[in-house]
Amino acid sequence: MAESVVNTNPNGAGAAAGYAAYGQLIKMLLPSTGGIAIYDSAAELIWCSHGYEQLDLRQLIERLRSSDTLASRGSIELTAAGVPAFVALLRNEHSRPLGSLVIELNPNSKQTPSMVLSMLRPVLDTLENRLDLEHTRSLSPGVDDAGLELLLSVDEAGQPDSGALTQLLRHSMQHLGCVLGALLVPDKNLTVSCAMDESIPGANILDRTQKHLLAWAQLNNRPMVVNRVAGAGGVAPYKILSCPIRDVHSRVIGLVALFRAATAEDFELRDIRILEFVSRKSVAILSSQHDSLTGLVNRLIFERRMQSLLDTGAGTHALLYIDIDHLEAINQAFGFQAGDEVIQRVADMVRRLAGAAAVVCRFGGDRFAALLPQANINAAHDVGTRLLAATAQLGYVHGVDAVQVSVSIGAIEITRRQDQISHLIAAAELACKRAKQQGGGRLAVADESATSSTGGEQQNLAASTLQEAFRANDFRLEVQPIVGLSARSGETVGYELLVRMRNSAGALIAPDKFFDAAERYELLPALDRWVLCSAIDALRPHAAEVAGAPYCFTLNVSAQSIATRKYATFALEQITEAGLPPAAFCFELKESAAVNHIAAAETLIRELTNAGCRIALDDFGSGLSSLAHLKRLPVHYLKIDGRFIRRIVDDRIAESIVSGIARAARTLGVSAIAEHVENPATAEKLRELDVDFGQGFHFGRPQALGTLLAAFGEAPAVRATTRA
Repeated sequence: MAESVVNTNPNGAGAAAGYAAYGQLIKMLLPSTGGIAIYDSAAELIWCSHGYEQLDLRQLIERLRSSDTLASRGSIELTAAGVPAFVALLRNEHSRPLGSLVIELNPNSKQTPSMVLSMLRPVLDTLENRLDLEHTRSLSPGVDDAGLELLLSVDEAGQPDSGALTQLLRHSMQHLGCVLGALLVPDKNLTVSCAMDESIPGANILDRTQKHLLAWAQLNNRPMVVNRVAGAGGVAPYKILSCPIRDVHSRVIGLVALFRAATAEDFELRDIRILEFVSRKSVAILSSQHDSLTGLVNRLIFERRMQSLLDTGAGTHALLYIDIDHLEAINQAFGFQAGDEVIQRVADMVRRLAGAAAVVCRFGGDRFAALLPQANINAAHDVGTRLLAATAQLGYVHGVDAVQVSVSIGAIEITRRQDQISHLIAAAELACKRAKQQGGGRLAVADESATSSTGGEQQNLAASTLQEAFRANDFRLEVQPIVGLSARSGETVGYELLVRMRNSAGALIAPDKFFDAAERYELLPALDRWVLCSAIDALRPHAAEVAGAPYCFTLNVSAQSIATRKYATFALEQITEAGLPPAAFCFELKESAAVNHIAAAETLIRELTNAGCRIALDDFGSGLSSLAHLKRLPVHYLKIDGRFIRRIVDDRIAESIVSGIARAARTLGVSAIAEHVENPATAEKLRELDVDFGQGFHFGRPQALGTLLAAFGEAPAVRATTRA
């Protein structure tokens, strides 16, 4: 059979042209598809994407029909040319065949029929309803074809936000002769209402009826018709037709309702069928504007609303950029279902804490954004802080393993209307990235210059200052004592070494003033190596004492150094060349850095431990805190995140977390170290919980490394790291 140009259709050329929107939506959902064809119940072509019928698709349909295998909702078959094609049988609610849909798939695609079906379900539902309506129209010559075609041709493409739903609802009212209409989806905070005449008291009527209609729809999950008007109790005399809106799992998520005047004709079966189509069409529109997993608006709609808010030119607003920490590790440990559950629960928290006026979006994967209208940076900080506290209570339990969920947040205040949206979002994202790289579970505020042209100049200046410091060796090492809390109570068992940078005026600058620039310009590996080499140079004259000492020197390894996969080799070469024993060194990795680069961290740990070095895991408790990952990362010390230590006296939750970490450390045969011990009460509480060691201002403030080494024989241990 030769290929032929499509020029006929049982419902007319206009109806055939109206199917192009379905083809466009399929292409959006399955970008790698080839030809698309829609056939009626007699296997006659209704519409195809190429403008002419493809012989392979026609032969496939005829082969399946002749073998009576075209019976399932969706299957993947091979054409005569060996190309995989998804074939779906379209039926109405009474299982009467309406036609079929054939879609050529990418030959390299790994998609299964269930995967394709789940993505196309809203399209199939809407297409089935349209074919059913077309069939009903062909059996009802009195139907207004022009009005129905107007209803069917509603296209969501290019509509601002909920404009397509408003257009769909208004067309439905016009076609069915209604005076009021409403479309409600509470989970998406969506309410669309229309009145054909401004004099009609629509708002009051909808407010009084929508809750009752929605409750009835959720209870009965079917359309409702009220043609007998009581006209009592102050209720306006309207006839009502409502239909539930269902998601892909057939769960009622909202409703669409139409109201006719009491003197108008009754609603009939045909009206119900049309409104059911409107319900399914609204699902297709919602799926193109909202994230299917969380129900939040997608990035396109978020940016539209943000631009609309900025165009008003009034007030100060704030933007939060939120990223779930370690989601990839959660997926690897427990599967993608666990990751999806965490995403949904975090999305619910963001939506609830941001408030009803906020616009909350899922950007994809584990990232969200929340636009807070008429809010300054203090209000944004308050929302972010409450979100951090809420997610700190969130956990995922799988068997004996537990995952503590946390998020990193970037915040920015919006005051300049001339800033582009993309620049504002990028600035908030950069602040979020900074919070994540500092260990996660934190909030960072974007610099005031983050979206301005001078921001890049300031960053370049910071990088230049750092590079000059490397050339002039303008860094200094200080030490802070680590003290025994339980068995060796009061005894100084080590020192943490902190790096400072000297500025042009000769003053020492703490790492929080230059660490971000070092991280942004990937100078942390150089800083890590400077600390290692400087510590070795300082200890070299004391090699004999170091070799005989029952302690080790610990140096911090940044995430960037871990990712290079070269640090372990460099460190061992420097230690061996200096004549110092590897057993005298312990290398400290932040938990977040180790988990985010888990393969590289495993390699580094294996190389260093095989040589005789020790490993410490810093900021433990801020991230995954999973025994499953600790088994992959064998360490000698767990350093408990200082945020929990600061709250341990007054916060029972913080106390339970620290207690749990101390017990886990004992189970694993490692020692626990508490940082940021600032007062006697905290130290005493840690002793009660059997935490091994403590560090903080309560035990001693930092002092110069040279001062310590002058009396080296009295100092039993030195610990070195790049950060305070």
